[in-house]
Amino acid sequence: METEKIVARLKQEGLRMTKPREKILDVLQSTSVPLSAEDIQRDIDSIDLVTVYRNVETFLHLGVVHRIILEGGKQVFQIESHSHHHHHIICRECHKAECLDFCAASKIEKQAKALGFTQLTHVFEVYGL
Repeated sequence: METEKIVARLKQEGLRMTKPREKILDVLQSTSVPLSAEDIQRDIDSIDLVTVYRNVETFLHLGVVHRIILEGGKQVFQIESHSHHHHHIICRECHKAECLDFCAASKIEKQAKALGFTQLTHVFEVYGL
């Protein structure tokens, strides 16, 4: 997602593009590999880890960053490049994530709704080398 669109999205929610947000976005936009909050903080000396987490949560809420949960439960983040719901295939070695442009879990959610479940959500990622 382009920086101008992210700034517009922030303004739409009554938020500003602060220096920490700008630095975090610069780090995320400069890599093709999803990064953990610790990775982001390590690249920015002047920002503490709490600030990284707080701002990444803001970006998640705005839909400009997405969260990928790795097999061991570690969370990594990447700039959102799609405007629709999707999943990823993730390399177990380098953690590079490629988008899968469909959601196979929609059939499962449809069946869960038929069973009476509501407020459904899912996490679905594919791993390989």
